[in-house]
Amino acid sequence: MIDLQQVTGKQRYFVQVLQRQSVIASLRSLCAEHHLDFNFINGFLLSGILEGYVQWQEYSHQTWSLTPKAQEWGARLPGVALAEQLLQGVRDRSVLQATLAQDFSLHYGALRREQAVDLQDGDGEGTVTVLKPAVLAAYQQRQATLSAVATGATAEQISAASLDWLEQQGYLSRRVQSDYRLQVLPALQDLALSDQVTCLTSDLIVSGQWRQLDLKPYDIEAAVPDIAYGRPTILSQCIQRIRDIFLNMGFDEMTGYIVESAFWNFDALFTPQDHPAREVQDTFYLAHPQTLPLPSDRALIEGVKQVHEANYGGEWTEAEASRAILRAHTTTSTARRLYQLQGQLGKYFSIDRVFRNETPDRTHLVEFHQIEGVVIGELLSVRTLMGYLTDFYNRLGFTDLRFKPTYNPYTEPSLEVLAYHGPSDRYIEVGNSGLFRQEMLTPLGCGHRSTVAWGLGLERMAMLLYNVDRLSDLIGPDINLQANCEGWATQRLGARR
Repeated sequence: MIDLQQVTGKQRYFVQVLQRQSVIASLRSLCAEHHLDFNFINGFLLSGILEGYVQWQEYSHQTWSLTPKAQEWGARLPGVALAEQLLQGVRDRSVLQATLAQDFSLHYGALRREQAVDLQDGDGEGTVTVLKPAVLAAYQQRQATLSAVATGATAEQISAASLDWLEQQGYLSRRVQSDYRLQVLPALQDLALSDQVTCLTSDLIVSGQWRQLDLKPYDIEAAVPDIAYGRPTILSQCIQRIRDIFLNMGFDEMTGYIVESAFWNFDALFTPQDHPAREVQDTFYLAHPQTLPLPSDRALIEGVKQVHEANYGGEWTEAEASRAILRAHTTTSTARRLYQLQGQLGKYFSIDRVFRNETPDRTHLVEFHQIEGVVIGELLSVRTLMGYLTDFYNRLGFTDLRFKPTYNPYTEPSLEVLAYHGPSDRYIEVGNSGLFRQEMLTPLGCGHRSTVAWGLGLERMAMLLYNVDRLSDLIGPDINLQANCEGWATQRLGARR
């Protein structure tokens, strides 16, 4: 017997639907018609609660759907347009090229790969010779099958002759689904089901109607689910996603300090002590403490001093190098790691917060995250650097990149990385990179190695991922993303074509 007190509202509704029928050919179709979740109903059916009321028989059927490759071609097979023209008797190459325009080569190549056609030139006129008319007819049948799937035809309505070929070529994907045929027994049809009230209102209590209603029992002893009270922010999700990419690329993670000395932030990176970036207008200097101790390795300090004075002239002072600041970039972590390694090979990355004394605007923030990366090896080049960055951005889903030469005090050559930003309809800088100069590497004990490195903006990368217009849209307690990322991806795909 069904315990009506323990049947949920959705289960009760399903039972009422079954009572109005005797045979159900497809449980999936029934669930779709009445807006019921198939997996939920499937679990209810297999739970045994309806045993003695319903008999069911499981069976499977297959469905077909277009792959992204077929959708990219607009459900139109390469080669079919030329096949149709040839089957109509058109053989003249110039006529076919005029009809198919720039797609002639594409369609001809598809048919030529199956050795169905050949191109012959004679007396200045070219003709397309049909070698296998059966292949041309098969292309029409394949196109008809592909179009039928695109319009939602079922597997029973589609000719099976071309399905295997379309699947092998990557235009269709097959999916096998399980389903059930149901036989509703008289015991269920005779079962009396009254409406059950799940919410007791004040009106029902005051009027006394609750005495005549079938109230669903409430188990006050039921265990309460442990629901997490928080969730990761958009930037936290981006950080984890990027961390996984670098770990999968074989990198080790490194960390650094938010409060740094100017020595590690600038001097160890071959940035002159009179560089504009070291001005108060660009860097946050601390009042407490005003200075930090320099490294205990006097050879390191003397090496940095000699490189600065030999290349920039003037006097390099320890007082300026010891000033305490909020780090302006995560390359400080790289400088410390290079000094620790003393020329050992390796690949490292970090994702940390940095601070710039800048005016906030659409693409700039005072506080943001930088993605640092460094590879220490031998015979590394600009091509190596571009390869790492291209691989990283491809794993994120970005293929529309540009590299632009730029200047950095501690890298030569240097490259800016730019990616296309839809809302502003232009390419924006998402990172800086280059090969560390020997003047920087030598004091750190890595002068005999070649090193490629980069610093990428996390927030700007998130602008591209979530298609937002301003960096400020990604921070704060109330984030409302209006962009349709899937639609934008489709738009970008169309623009590239």
